[in-house]
Amino acid sequence: MGKLEQEQAYSAPVNRNDSDDHHDSLPAYNQHAETAPDPATPSTSAIQPNEHVFDLRDEKTGRPWAKLKVKSLARSLTSLPIFSAGDDIVGSIELDLKDSTTFHSVSIRVLGDVINPQNRVWKDSENAFTSDSPFLDQTQVLWNKKDGVPATNTSGEKSKGKLKGQYSFPFRIKLPLTVDVLTAPNLTETFPVPSHFVERRAEISLNYTLTANLSYGLFRNIAAISKNFGVIPAQQPPEPSPLRRIAYSEGTKPPGPDADPEGWFTLAPVKIAGKLFHTEDAEVTATLSIAKPLVYSRGTQIPVYLILESPSKQALDLVANPESIQICLTRIVNAGFEARKKTDMAMGPQTMAQCQSMAIFWNPTTREATGPQDDNRRVFEGEIKIKPDQTPSTTFWHLVIRYHVFILQFKAAGWVPQSGSSMIADQRVEIVVRHAKGQRPPSNVPEGAVEPPFADIKEWGNLSAFWVQVDV
Repeated sequence: MGKLEQEQAYSAPVNRNDSDDHHDSLPAYNQHAETAPDPATPSTSAIQPNEHVFDLRDEKTGRPWAKLKVKSLARSLTSLPIFSAGDDIVGSIELDLKDSTTFHSVSIRVLGDVINPQNRVWKDSENAFTSDSPFLDQTQVLWNKKDGVPATNTSGEKSKGKLKGQYSFPFRIKLPLTVDVLTAPNLTETFPVPSHFVERRAEISLNYTLTANLSYGLFRNIAAISKNFGVIPAQQPPEPSPLRRIAYSEGTKPPGPDADPEGWFTLAPVKIAGKLFHTEDAEVTATLSIAKPLVYSRGTQIPVYLILESPSKQALDLVANPESIQICLTRIVNAGFEARKKTDMAMGPQTMAQCQSMAIFWNPTTREATGPQDDNRRVFEGEIKIKPDQTPSTTFWHLVIRYHVFILQFKAAGWVPQSGSSMIADQRVEIVVRHAKGQRPPSNVPEGAVEPPFADIKEWGNLSAFWVQVDV
């Protein structure tokens, strides 16, 4: 499941059962203008919209006779249309009819739904509630036969309901900022409008479709142009600390946790125990700080700051280097009726965990910014890159997408972990599409620093067998 373009093709047979409708024939047709995900979706509505055009064509001649035009924020006309929550979807349905044809109505529909095959098993259960019903369903009737001949008629046809020539039916539908969802019998909850989520190997998907419906002929046949689209949620990061804002505006490096405690979240120190070359017991204390606020825009980075301390100089010499430090950004997808209650990461059809990025570390260039370093204390600065196409964090009915920064066991020859778990500590963070107000944070990764290979965590299964997220 999970194709971003779900085609709907309807036959349009000639109606020959009634003399009054013997001209009510629309050509059998194919849909055109396929779209693909845009890897560089704009993060704000300041980008000038592009107009996408999708059409229905005569199977024999290839002539388009119906078009769905819509303006979106996608950077490319060949990409998936993109709209911002709270904005208007603006476009038109256009007809170009060679023959006089009876039409009954022209309408546009916006639909949002969560599709999860497992929900159908519990649909009749008294203790479960299905998510198969749309959480967003808006329809606008742009023209009805009762309205008479459309004002845009260019054919001179006067017969009520008979259309011939060219017509344009403009529409404007507002995407809401929030939706009310019936999450249980007699219980309605309000959620922010979520981003779409469609992945090749995921059982669950969250889809949006825009459909032009054309009702015509004696039997009220339906011709439709239906296209998936993406949504940019309204959430954006709060502003960073005053000192960090000043650094961004002046193009200087932001101060560390000691100089700007308001700008950092520091986890409790954790002890990482191991053996040196299978003989000597050693313990390293790790203190990780993450830049605040803990909400980050995709396409940017998460600044981190790490202090490693140990009474054993040999242990620090072995593990206190950028190649051995293992800190990763992990995405966890929970699906199903209990999605918002899940806290474990047991792998299964409804729970998936995947390493997204590894922290890049380097030695600080100024000691004043990092405090003292000696044989028993090492300090590192670092960043975790967030991919431009990263799926944003989502907390929705039947679907939760969350991100955690994990401290993992060191990866160094001669270091044997004593703990049975590879995961030492973690901190939940949020990923959003929009950027915070003000100057965008620059990357401070030194030239030549590279991201380590993804951590292979047995608790998550074989990460190399997972797919790479490429959706907008």
